[in-house]
Formats: sequence, C-alpha cells, structure tokens
Amino acid sequence: MHGNNSKEHILIADDDPDFRRILVRRAEKMGLAVVEAEDGQEAIDALRIGSFDVLLLDLYMPKHTGLDVVQAAQEIDPDLQAVILTGGATIETAVEALRAGVYDYLTKPLESMADLELSLNRALDHRRLVKENQRLFAEVQRLAMTDPLTRLYNRHKLDEALVVEMERARRYARPLSLIMIDLDGLKVTNDTYGHAAGDKVLKLVADAIRSQIRSVDLPVRFGGDEFVILLPEADLDAATLVAQRVCGRITSTRFRGQMLSVSAGVAQWSATFGSVEEFIAAVDQAMYQAKHAGGRRIFVLAPQLA
Repeated sequence: MHGNNSKEHILIADDDPDFRRILVRRAEKMGLAVVEAEDGQEAIDALRIGSFDVLLLDLYMPKHTGLDVVQAAQEIDPDLQAVILTGGATIETAVEALRAGVYDYLTKPLESMADLELSLNRALDHRRLVKENQRLFAEVQRLAMTDPLTRLYNRHKLDEALVVEMERARRYARPLSLIMIDLDGLKVTNDTYGHAAGDKVLKLVADAIRSQIRSVDLPVRFGGDEFVILLPEADLDAATLVAQRVCGRITSTRFRGQMLSVSAGVAQWSATFGSVEEFIAAVDQAMYQAKHAGGRRIFVLAPQLA
C-alpha cells in the first residue's frame, strides 16, 4: 500500500471529460488520491509509473479498452482491484469483465453515485483483505523457519537449505561448508543464575554470529546451546576464518563478569556425504573433537576424514 497515514490511490480512466470529472470529485470526496486518464493508453502509461489500489475504468475507450488496461494492471500487480463502467451493457460483456478479474461491473448512467461509492469501497476492502492475508501468511512462514528466542533460523530451515545447497555444490563443483558451535558451560549458567540468564547468553551468541557472517550465510539455532552456520561458496579455509571470527567475538563477550566460552567444528561438503544427515554428523563430530579436547577451541575436519 502507501504507508499507514497516506491515502489510497485510484486511477480513473474515461474518455468523456465531463463524466470523468464527476467520478474524480466523488473519489476525492471519499478521501482517495486520484490520477486521471482520458483513454486506455494514458491509463496503461499511468500504471507503469504509479502505484494504485483500485482502478475505475470505462469499458470502451480509444486506443485500449478497459479490459486491456485491467490485463496490463494485473501483470504489474495481480492484486489490483478494478471496477468497470459501460454504457453498452450486455450479459456477455459483464461475464467477460468478471472473467478477466474485474471486481465489479457498473452500467452508465449510474443509478446513483452512492452505488459507485459502495462498489469502490468494497473493492478497496477486498484489496486490504488480500494484502493482510499475504502479510499474515508471510509471518506464519517466517515463524515456521525461525527460532523465537534468538531469531536465527531453525533446524527445519537448515534442512531445507542444505538439500538445495548440497545439490548445487554437487552439480557445479562449488565449495560448501558448515560450522557447528556449542556453548561451554551453559548448564552452569542456568543452574547459577536461572534460565532467563541462559536465554540472555543464547541471544548474545546469536548476535555475535550475525555480526560476523555474510548475507548469503545461514545462521541457525540447531537446538539447545548448539548453533550451525551454513556457508555457500566457502571452502574449508574460508569457513575456518569465519569460525575464528565468530568464536573470537563470542569469547570476547562478557556475561556477569565472565567471558563466554565455545567449542566449534568446521567441515566442508564432499561427495562422500550422501545425505544432509551425514554432512551434519561430520561437523557435529568435529565440534565434539573440540569439546573433547577441553573446549574453547575450533576443530577443523580434515578433507580425508570427510
């Protein structure tokens, strides 16, 4: 739309200037921002440079019909609503208009301007409903893919991305790496200060990860106190540098006067990994090696071990 406080926009196209002026005055009285066009070509040109919420179009105009304008509008914005006006109404033209995606169809002369206003308000309400449904769907999708505490991606999103990236790495012989990070001693923090403090630590780690990765990388809360970073187009050396930066940022972070500590594993994809699970198991094993060696370190899985 056009912002919370801005007017909704209407394009009015009719080749009768006197009737068009009546339509414009009514739309402006409704609080709409109006752009006028005197024929179909002008209307199509206006669509290409402006953004509209509803169209009010004469069916028969020079150069292009109202339905031509509707078709052009739908290519730009499929959710744009249109009301068609015609003085030569037949059942066939009404059906054709509705099949073309027109929201409503009114005959000229209008029985009353109130009918026009009602039709426009309903078309605008429908557009608002469509936009709100799209927003809600996008929010549901986002919530399904993200961890609510850290706002990093979740395991489900990682699995989806790995399927795509592993296939791309295989097909085009491109590098692909994973980093797995595990917090050392989060249980002690939870037991000493409570789970709210542990949650705060997890958020600090997530912020540190976000600050050190590229926009193409995928940061994930893998579960509990484990995090994974998926790095497309990164070989083992590049991924190791990222792991060093991320871990350095985390371990320079203080919480309750103590420095945070993490263990990390790094692995690069190879054709020996036949599945997402095998690739994750490899980087998990690398992280375990770092943990087993005393923590606060990074273990890089050698290619021959992959």
